[in-house]
Amino acid sequence: MSSSRYTLTACGADGVIAVHEPLAALAATEVQVAVDYSMVSPGTERHYLQQVRETGEQLPLGYCAAGVVSAVGPEVEGVQPGDRVVAMGWKIATHSNWIQVPQRLVCKVPPPLTQDQAILATLGATAVHAVDRAQLQAGEQILVVGMGLVGKMLSLVAACHGARIWVADLNPAAIDPGLPVQVLDLLAEPGAMAGQFTRIFLCIDADISALFPRLLALLNPQGNGAGRSRLVNVGRVSLTLELSPQMGNIDIINVSRCGNGYRDDAYHHGRKSVQCPAGEATVERNIARCLDYLVAGKDWLEHLQRVEMDLGQALAHYNGAAFFAPGINLIKHREV
Repeated sequence: MSSSRYTLTACGADGVIAVHEPLAALAATEVQVAVDYSMVSPGTERHYLQQVRETGEQLPLGYCAAGVVSAVGPEVEGVQPGDRVVAMGWKIATHSNWIQVPQRLVCKVPPPLTQDQAILATLGATAVHAVDRAQLQAGEQILVVGMGLVGKMLSLVAACHGARIWVADLNPAAIDPGLPVQVLDLLAEPGAMAGQFTRIFLCIDADISALFPRLLALLNPQGNGAGRSRLVNVGRVSLTLELSPQMGNIDIINVSRCGNGYRDDAYHHGRKSVQCPAGEATVERNIARCLDYLVAGKDWLEHLQRVEMDLGQALAHYNGAAFFAPGINLIKHREV
């Protein structure tokens, strides 16, 4: 085991560099992980990189990782050295070769999944939380707008719930060939698709003011028989919105992150509990549920294209003009 680590860090105008530092002492409620892969979240990381360029501060990047437990604190339960795990957490499960993670932000990987598959459950926990917040029912016809990583995972989770999946993306290359979905052209008039969806999930970062009337036209005004149709935001969208009777009876839902207890340090470490609203779950439960969905949706995994890169290639993407393409971008930190 090394006594130091590197972390890809945004350093203001200097761009992204690998910062080397000593490993801190392992806390009683922490798990030390030798990282096989970390995963880039292009939309989220681009958002924070823009902020850092303006402020000049340093920010460690990444919040999704997969690896092998090398040590555990004396109060940790449920994992032990040698276990394959996924880990998440902002400024915790960073793009590093070693990470130290609060016990509730790690989850054991089930045997059918490889590390590069299991890591999808970290961001996939957001998709699980979104499906819970949407109160999705089996048999519903839904539209997923934006087929980046969260959109792909949301489609997989919704399919496991028995939904019929349509997807839309302005970049046709973002829709992986072979996925069991139908594709909708959002730039076309709704036509026969008007009123055909009971749930629309927005997995994009964009101003949707011009798109909003079209989205409303696609929603079923009668709902799904159990509740009203819902427009569910899972991304970062802005719009100019006038609420009026002409909109009809629809629900607009905003989904934040990946489950109850996330971004609560005391909860992460197991020092407190949280009360979940009905139909929702905690962050660690959502990670575990997503791992189960990945096992159930192995046929989906075969069609999801992924890009693996080493440290140098990752730095070139961060500091280059093109940045990362939408989808699954994995940074490999050691041979698996």
